[in-house]
Amino acid sequence: MKAVVLHEIDNLDSLTDDEVPAPTIGRDELLVQAHAQAVDPVDYKIAAGMLGSETPLILGSTVTDFKVGDRIADQVRGGANYAEQVAVPTHFAAIIPANVSYVDAASVVLGGQTALQAINRGLNVSAGQKVLIHGGSGAVGYVAVQLALVAGAEVATTASGWGAEMLRQQFPGVQVFDYRADDFTTSLHDVDGVLDTVGSEQVLADSFKILKPSGKLASVVAHQSDDPRFVRLINKPEGANLQVLFSKLADGTLRTVIDSTLPLNAENVRIAYAKIKAGGLHGKLVFTD
Repeated sequence: MKAVVLHEIDNLDSLTDDEVPAPTIGRDELLVQAHAQAVDPVDYKIAAGMLGSETPLILGSTVTDFKVGDRIADQVRGGANYAEQVAVPTHFAAIIPANVSYVDAASVVLGGQTALQAINRGLNVSAGQKVLIHGGSGAVGYVAVQLALVAGAEVATTASGWGAEMLRQQFPGVQVFDYRADDFTTSLHDVDGVLDTVGSEQVLADSFKILKPSGKLASVVAHQSDDPRFVRLINKPEGANLQVLFSKLADGTLRTVIDSTLPLNAENVRIAYAKIKAGGLHGKLVFTD
């Protein structure tokens, strides 16, 4: 089968379009035909060796179908997904509704699940609460903003440039702070929950200033804090979480922003990772078959 293979860690020039054997599957896995693969920052980190990897390595995350009439999405840990066929764990899988595209489904597999767990489990957001979401135009933040609104919360978010303008246009009821120019600590007070997708010490310190004594700050990037209100959030993929997200995509209560779609090949992987490194994506970039 065809696959994009990395032959040397932290060297995207070593990416090649190769013919490799189809993966073997275990008892709790499916061998599926891949149709769309979303590009996530963790993919670039794997390629750069930040998470520890051996080569040759097939990168990526995937959306697939496993038999005629069934369309599924699945989060696969550790890469091995930029290929025509992928072995996927059944307990991470969810059925994609007929009116949801592979591209849209792919775009929420990783960031969307993280956002869902942050809003529902990390912060336990409910109607009437005040919530601040850092990085509202990112893969996690964009979904989190929408889920918090659906929960009935009063939502504020941080972004800049294109992201800030997009959020203002799409969500007029959301208070958007341009983190390059605005100081959210001067106008936000008694916030019930903060979702941190940035992780800087300054962002954490400022967020704790506006947080209620009984509030929570859930971070998907910072590992620890001395403040007892801090919650470290680690994404735990579950098919049930994906099913919730796909239902919301299907009924229109959740939307996606797609930067672009590209055919899957080594050169386009290099282009995508360069955009991630430069921060040049406006939404999700998705590889297609």
